[in-house]
Amino acid sequence: MRLSPASFRRPLPLLLILGMFVISPAQAQFFKKRAEMPMPSPPPMNQLTAVPAVNPYANPGEAMMSHATPLPETVVYHQPVYSPPSYALPYQGYRYQRGSGKSRGGLFSSGKPSEEMLRLLNVIRERAETISKFGLPYVFGADHPSEGGLDCSGTMKFLLSDIGFPDMPRTSYDQYAWLRKARTLKHTKTIPDHMGGRKGIKPGDLIFWGGTYDSGHKVSHVMIYLGQGGDGTHYMFGARGKSKTGLHSSGVDIFKLESGYQKRLVGFGTLPGVY
Repeated sequence: MRLSPASFRRPLPLLLILGMFVISPAQAQFFKKRAEMPMPSPPPMNQLTAVPAVNPYANPGEAMMSHATPLPETVVYHQPVYSPPSYALPYQGYRYQRGSGKSRGGLFSSGKPSEEMLRLLNVIRERAETISKFGLPYVFGADHPSEGGLDCSGTMKFLLSDIGFPDMPRTSYDQYAWLRKARTLKHTKTIPDHMGGRKGIKPGDLIFWGGTYDSGHKVSHVMIYLGQGGDGTHYMFGARGKSKTGLHSSGVDIFKLESGYQKRLVGFGTLPGVY
């Protein structure tokens, strides 16, 4: 039987399709299911590499306690301890015997200060001179040199509280009320040009001003009058603002009582019980 060319052409597409599916043995390896690799077991604990002890924070334990630097103590506030040897004042054992009731001055009195009062004024002056040499700045809210400085009313408290005035209030407006209650306060807008007498200012008198800061009261500043020099200059002692310094270049110092201090002046007055 003789095959025609057409009979040869029929199976050709089928052969081509079958040839596409014939693969080599090497290629057949890709179609085999691969076996899963076993997970390695962890090494024994005694074979673990230790973290070097030079880094205590990476290896907690005894190394942390032995090498780590502890944090400093958190200090909120420590009440200052009174230290007389560092801030000793003249006449620490002195106590002025304050009077009670009305002043001994009157119609038949000479008007001269008593010997006790003169002694008190000497103590106040010497103490003021000593404190002025401590080199203290003005520090708002401070009433002892161990706090790094003093404010105005704190200076008065430190100066006077242990020489006969333990009942002296802390703030300038309470010290003002203290004198007002004792009826020793004189309201004025000017500092007198003379010392003594009924209208004059006397050494040891407290002087009050207002408006130096918002204290919520008409009084916000206080100093103490020390007296008048031979050249007529008036002097006072106390603490002023950080930009003001006195005769010893300190914020807590002795200052000249000049005409500029008339501004915002409220008044002055004698310490209660001082005659």
